[in-house]
Amino acid sequence: MNADGGSFRDPSGRVYRIPLESGDERIVRGLNSAACANMERLLAEPFFHDLATDGHVVETALMEASDPDARRVADEGWSGAAEHEAVDFVTWPYEWPFTMLKDAALLHLRLLETSVQNGWILKDATPFNIQWNGARPVFIDTPSFVPWDGGEYWQGYRQFCAMFLTPLLLTAHLGIPFQPLLRSQLEGIPPEEALKYFYGLRRFKRGVPSHVWFPARAEARMRRRSGDGARQPASPMRRQPKTHLLALLDSLKRLIGGLRCGSPSSDWSGYAAAHSYGDDDFERKRDFVRRHTSARRPRLTWDIGANTGVFSRIAARSSQTVVAVDSDHDTVETLYREARADEHSGIIPLLMDMSNISPGQGWAGRERAAFDQRRSPDMVLCLALVHHVRVSANIPLPMFVEWLRSLNATVVLEFIARSDEMFQTLIENKRESYADYTAERFEYEIGRRFSITERLELKDGRREMFALDPI
Repeated sequence: MNADGGSFRDPSGRVYRIPLESGDERIVRGLNSAACANMERLLAEPFFHDLATDGHVVETALMEASDPDARRVADEGWSGAAEHEAVDFVTWPYEWPFTMLKDAALLHLRLLETSVQNGWILKDATPFNIQWNGARPVFIDTPSFVPWDGGEYWQGYRQFCAMFLTPLLLTAHLGIPFQPLLRSQLEGIPPEEALKYFYGLRRFKRGVPSHVWFPARAEARMRRRSGDGARQPASPMRRQPKTHLLALLDSLKRLIGGLRCGSPSSDWSGYAAAHSYGDDDFERKRDFVRRHTSARRPRLTWDIGANTGVFSRIAARSSQTVVAVDSDHDTVETLYREARADEHSGIIPLLMDMSNISPGQGWAGRERAAFDQRRSPDMVLCLALVHHVRVSANIPLPMFVEWLRSLNATVVLEFIARSDEMFQTLIENKRESYADYTAERFEYEIGRRFSITERLELKDGRREMFALDPI
């Protein structure tokens, strides 16, 4: 069993990934006695059954004590075990475009509202508890549901603001991307830190006075009092009537529902209509991708440098899940909005620079696994990306090809020659000529690591498609 690197935060349980002969994983959660009792009650609740049936919460079942994997979990000291339906690929909130985080926030609020109405509450409020089935968010941390003592204060409010609301406010009101901030601060943006962005008249923007300015001032007062050396009397437990809590949740839903990040407008967001191919060559390129994805029918495909997902959609017809990655927010935002409208698309859009992929972070660098250390793809689409990696990011060809080989996947790759107008545009204002970037050098590097199963010239030889299998 492999203990999940990020599941230790909740002392009531631990998640284990158990490999199966099929190549899939069994997701098993060890639970202490109190969490076992809660889980048994929760699984009997009609509201929870409805949430799971609708796909809002991951399917969960308690395991029989006689199950061999349950016995292995018991050997780790847990009182019982539950099995969860696995998601195909785990992602982190600092890889999501704006509307993806917004939809995750709205899902959390809906789950919390439903729980409170049925005598339960969510003890955590972190986007790390939400994953994706295609473009549909699903809540995976079922032990976060706990019985609610009517009037108990929502303890997850501060965490919700730090990890959901404040990042969305920064992008919607100020145009500041939240992804680098969440990547560098895994616990989110606390109120006093957020106040540094919302200064002057900015503090009067919608949602800021109530959820940023006032909490920041309250925390500053508490810190000053605790630092004056005087012993403070114990504070009584805060109470929050059900009607007040539901009103707060409704207010947050309306606030977040009204936030916008603007309309996609980057150069790349119009790629589908403005690429440099003629109609015949573009159709040949599409057919090349279509044939190789349909022939192999990969379970997990990565489309790196996906743009607006033209080829992600082709791959999705033959793949269970396609992780579509691009570094341009507007293209990823566009792709997410379109994938969300098609609940059967199976596309997970992610915002990431492939020359600076998400690293391993948190405790021991394993709490939030690096992008290429979570689950290996069966196929990788790498279309019109190599020249960007070499010229824009200055990554030598051998290093990039070696990284592709480390994925141990079939690769469908497009190489752009130096004579192509897109390459010429890239080097137009560069002092470096990138003399090592040649078709001959590229073929030498891939030949050391892959076998070429098919190749196809396009645009009179200025571009070439390759189907590669690792050797």
